[in-house]
Amino acid sequence: MINLDLINGTLINYYVTCKREAWLYSRKISANQDDENIMMGKALAEIKEENLHQFPFSNLKFDRIGKQRGHYLVTEYKKSMKNPEGAKMQLLFYMYLLQKTLKLKEINGKIISGKKVIYVEGSLTNFEKLESLLEEIKDFLQTPSPPPSKKIVFCKSCGYRDYCF
Repeated sequence: MINLDLINGTLINYYVTCKREAWLYSRKISANQDDENIMMGKALAEIKEENLHQFPFSNLKFDRIGKQRGHYLVTEYKKSMKNPEGAKMQLLFYMYLLQKTLKLKEINGKIISGKKVIYVEGSLTNFEKLESLLEEIKDFLQTPSPPPSKKIVFCKSCGYRDYCF
């Protein structure tokens, strides 16, 4: 069984985006707080703070949950959609925990960034994919040192780039 207390949505998004970033984050190593992207993210989070939902059974923080056409719909807003797969897995993690904890029959989600919307189905296939990823992350969290730095498309806007090159 996975200890989900060590894993949160941000870690999942980072892991899918860059494993080195995820390793640093998991060790409570802070990104450069003066980075323009970090400051923009904080500003957006403050604006959205009044709409965030925190549940007492978990460390979940997402932008919105509601009922639509007989099922629950979790909505996550993103500053950009640079890595849709990371955003999708982060949202799927929230949906998975909500479904398991609250024993929901049906839950779906959507990610909104500007005019772009990605729908995420709370299907058995998607949850199995997430469970596989969670097992992978669980093993990854036990590694004593970070993966080597590797230049990828996300590096130029990463708050952790000073730890890599």
